[in-house]
Amino acid sequence: MKLLEEKGKVNINRLAEEFQVTKVTIRSDIDSLETRGLLVRTHGGAVLPENHHRVRRITQTLQERRKEKEGIALVARTLIEPGSTVLIDSGSTTAILARNLKSMRLTVVTNSVLVLQELVGSETVKLLVCGGVLRKSDMALIGEIARSFYEQLNTDIVFLGANGYSVEKGISCANLIEAQTKQHMIKSAQKVCLLADSSKQNRVALAHVCDWEDIDILVTDSLSSADREALAGYGVEVKTIKTKEEGR
Repeated sequence: MKLLEEKGKVNINRLAEEFQVTKVTIRSDIDSLETRGLLVRTHGGAVLPENHHRVRRITQTLQERRKEKEGIALVARTLIEPGSTVLIDSGSTTAILARNLKSMRLTVVTNSVLVLQELVGSETVKLLVCGGVLRKSDMALIGEIARSFYEQLNTDIVFLGANGYSVEKGISCANLIEAQTKQHMIKSAQKVCLLADSSKQNRVALAHVCDWEDIDILVTDSLSSADREALAGYGVEVKTIKTKEEGR
């Protein structure tokens, strides 16, 4: 891990020579570290799952563009039918959504510690919590255990968070293992809803999550008519929050 932190990637053959062990041993170690969410295995080696120097803590993002995120959460709430099974991804906007669900009669599945904290006291929400490796920057449980968990589920709707989205590049996040976890969430849901404020528009993060063909609904605070038209071509329904001017 020290070598990986220094170089950004490692090679199985070189590691075997340096540590004077077999390639089988190195591969086993790499598999173990990947299961713990510490690296991502590649052909012939491994890479870090993200650029740690650019990781922003969830405590920061919760306070950024707060009004927009609260508006997005309120719109997202209207998409939820009482009695349904809702999968909520990690993220600041999804945590705010969870805060608005405490009185609803639902089953909520999540990998987010923040969502769990918001709903643990609810008398009407049944909680299913995913296991996995805790990614502390956004308090999300990710990795191989999470994959196995989602493969067993069928949910009505998933609310995804993301670090960036663009019409051309689709949806992305900062961590390769987290991206894989989100992909398994998408597969387990009948409907996929992306919650992302406009500050994430035209951003492309490290790890590709999915293309627009996998998204049913985008809820955001604002979007140009050109982008709306482009997303409509992919079958994506766009919902935006109402501003004070629109409400007059």
